[in-house]
Amino acid sequence: MSDSAATPPPLQGCLFCHTEQSTFLVEGRRLFGMGNNYPVLRCSHCGSAALFDDGGDEPDRWRIRYRRVNRADAYYYVADRLGKAGWLSARDALRISQDGFVQRKRVQQAHLGDLDWLQPAPMNPPPPFVETDEVLFLALRAVSYQEGSLPGLWSRFGPRTVLDSGKFYVTDRSLHLMGQRKTWSHSLAEVQRVAFNHRMWLVDIAAGSQIYQYQGANLTDQYDPQLVAAVIRSLAGA
Repeated sequence: MSDSAATPPPLQGCLFCHTEQSTFLVEGRRLFGMGNNYPVLRCSHCGSAALFDDGGDEPDRWRIRYRRVNRADAYYYVADRLGKAGWLSARDALRISQDGFVQRKRVQQAHLGDLDWLQPAPMNPPPPFVETDEVLFLALRAVSYQEGSLPGLWSRFGPRTVLDSGKFYVTDRSLHLMGQRKTWSHSLAEVQRVAFNHRMWLVDIAAGSQIYQYQGANLTDQYDPQLVAAVIRSLAGA
């Protein structure tokens, strides 16, 4: 039976779900002589579990490696970054945890219709395809425009025929893609479905009897797919 220990001073709360006083250490288990001697840091709230290296004589140099994470939508950002990173230094783990906390709050705000944190404003000067009084919320690169799947089909994240790609603008009334071939624009009223996973976000558009799809990859220097989807859902009422 494993012995529990007091939570180490550097981690009074959970890096994963940010619940205070929810973490505790248990002795690591070795099976048939295999494994390691690191204790396991567990959270009683979200169920995450991570190997923990306390840094020995240098407590500020602790390390952590998650081996079980909660994949609920609320923890999308931290599950993707903490769960796949391997061993993380104290500095990197705290940075990711802090970014994840902010991201979760932004998603919650978007669900409530609060998008002021994006500092929306008219484009100055606006491109020719944007009305002068349209308010810009997002500008994203490397977005594709492609044939979509019919409603109800399970393969919504599957391969599609790509029609164009370029820079994508989300305004208070429209979605615009300044593509390599031409500019594509659709009103927010044409949005049928918004979805995301750890690789991408997508927006299905109903144009007459045809379904088209905007799709953007999960890029480290842009808003993550969950946040992009939350913003577009909020604006479109989808």
